[in-house]
Amino acid sequence: MSGAVAATSVEQPESFAFSAENDERARAIIAKYPDGRQASAVLPLLDLAQRQHDNWLPQAAIEHVAALLEMPRIRVFEVATFYTMFNLAPVGKYLLQLCGTTPCWLRGADDLRAAIREECGIGVGETSADGLFTLMEVECLGACVNAPMIQVNDDFYEDLDKASTIKLLKSLKNGETIAPGSATGRHSSEPAGGRTTLLQVVEAKQEPAATSEEDDDPEPSLDDPARPPSLAAAREGGADDLKRISGVGAKIEGILNELGIFHFDQVAAWSDAQKEWVNGYLRFKGRIDREKWIEQAAALAAEEAG
Repeated sequence: MSGAVAATSVEQPESFAFSAENDERARAIIAKYPDGRQASAVLPLLDLAQRQHDNWLPQAAIEHVAALLEMPRIRVFEVATFYTMFNLAPVGKYLLQLCGTTPCWLRGADDLRAAIREECGIGVGETSADGLFTLMEVECLGACVNAPMIQVNDDFYEDLDKASTIKLLKSLKNGETIAPGSATGRHSSEPAGGRTTLLQVVEAKQEPAATSEEDDDPEPSLDDPARPPSLAAAREGGADDLKRISGVGAKIEGILNELGIFHFDQVAAWSDAQKEWVNGYLRFKGRIDREKWIEQAAALAAEEAG
């Protein structure tokens, strides 16, 4: 693939340099790579230069990045001309990247192209007379479930048709802020009619529907002698991260803390009766044994003790 918008007889600036702020950003990017591997920063630096220069890369910017990375200029030109993300000539304020790959085409990408022609008066590779819009056709942008779609600068607009595309373009012309995403209100990549699975979220503490006499057991009393000893608050130094015990997530950690259990050594000291009380309170039915909480807690407590 070649550069998104290629230079022809474009008037080139005589020089280019990063602004003070972007120069600091550039050097921070370069510092992420080991000595001798600074060339790996070429993509983010070209992107930074393009964003500084009205969304296109003049020759001087490419040469500046090459000098900064101590790379032959031709190698940086090769990168800039290969990726469609880089524009080698001026583009409109809004760069319209119309996906024309099979899913979008089957779902009406041609209608979106017609809408752009109708509203902006441009075809692929052209910029509107008012300088607001440049249109390019690109390959898959990874939003196939929500086809057809257009990327406008950095934002995706999905589930479009001719009418919603014209509405989007009119809004951009008027300087209105348009929230990216689905034009139909679809959430993420759910089915068009809404999700059909995982309709209910069962919290760890929530009692499941009874399927046996065992499931009908009442929740253990907080006054039960089998309840593990509790602390009013974590010891000096703060609570241990109980989530380090495999099988304990943030929700379960919160419940344990509510029960006055803050430290690995508390869990490691549970007797069989205390373990069964916690199993019952959390409705776990043996999960503590299966996941070896007590053994894990003992090892973690020893590690904390040094």
